[in-house]
Amino acid sequence: MKKLLLLTFLFLLTFGFAQQNNRRITVIKNNEPSITLTSVSASPNPLVTNTRITFKSSKKQLINFSVKSLLGKIVFQEQVNSKTGINTIYFERNNISKGMYIYTLHSETEVISKRLVIK
Repeated sequence: MKKLLLLTFLFLLTFGFAQQNNRRITVIKNNEPSITLTSVSASPNPLVTNTRITFKSSKKQLINFSVKSLLGKIVFQEQVNSKTGINTIYFERNNISKGMYIYTLHSETEVISKRLVIK
């Protein structure tokens, strides 16, 4: 019974993420939204050994990049100094298990999360 409940929970959690095309949280300071990260994508996705996370940044800033399991366990984390314009983060699978993960770009003013599938 517990396994069935766990599988149902994981299915609903996965389905919820599948329905969200662009998950974005923006912190508003001084009544002005500050959107600095756009065009976030992973290629290839699904990945076998490695992928490139690309995004556009409207300013130089420190970005926290993390990859989490669907249960919220952080399996990879890195800080990146972004430049104005297009930026690329190279992510290697290493010993991470097959499955669905959530990658997150967290700046001073916003958080963007998207799905990542490892084959």
